[in-house]
Amino acid sequence: MVVSADQTGMPILLLQLLVASASVFNVIRFRLDNLLIERGVELDRLTLAGLAVAAISTAAVLVLCWRVTALTPPRAGLALVLVGFTALSGVAPGMIESRVRAVEHATREAEQQQLDDAFARELVQWTADIDRRAAAVQPLQPEQAWSFVDCIASAGYRDDGANPPSAQALELLRKALAAGLIDVNAAVLGHRLKDTAPRPLFLQFYAERVAPVRNVLARQDWEIMRLLAAGGADLASPDAAPLVADLAKAVVAGPSRFVSLK
Repeated sequence: MVVSADQTGMPILLLQLLVASASVFNVIRFRLDNLLIERGVELDRLTLAGLAVAAISTAAVLVLCWRVTALTPPRAGLALVLVGFTALSGVAPGMIESRVRAVEHATREAEQQQLDDAFARELVQWTADIDRRAAAVQPLQPEQAWSFVDCIASAGYRDDGANPPSAQALELLRKALAAGLIDVNAAVLGHRLKDTAPRPLFLQFYAERVAPVRNVLARQDWEIMRLLAAGGADLASPDAAPLVADLAKAVVAGPSRFVSLK
């Protein structure tokens, strides 16, 4: 004949079953809430670990409390500890995932700060060089000008603050163009592997940064393009026809720091 749990063990057993049910629910909800996260394998392992701890703890409590005529204090204490482990198994996957995300976020923030600091130093160096060249009337060589334009373009998403780096970079480009330091018609080689023949600087920038993405175009790139086109570009060249057509289009503000040409 099967002897039921005594009156001492029954409350702990019921508590274990309730906690186990809640933990299983929390673990399953955790996995469903994170279905689109790329680290699917890692999340599956956390989910299985949480479910396994809940199952093992429940089995152990059953062993401690079932068919026991007198639940001793040590056994009751161990059973309550297992109940606590079961409760922890329901929240541990979410806590671990939150910690992982916090570490990843801190790492990204540190890496971004390093990039921002490096850009700030580069912009200071270019500013000093442009000031020196403007005073000495010493134009940039074509490849130097191409590197300078690259630097100005990379400031596009640095637009925080009253006088953001993106605005500072554009102002520096205006200064260089006004001082005649950049020959926008000088031939330069592009960054893409398929660009094997040099193009005029303004057309190379158009081919790389504007033409392929004119429907979702970085505002900074379009401002650079307009400045280069107005800086003595040979717009009468047949190769410049697509650019001339885009310059005539309306600029429509898009999300964040993007625009489109309509």
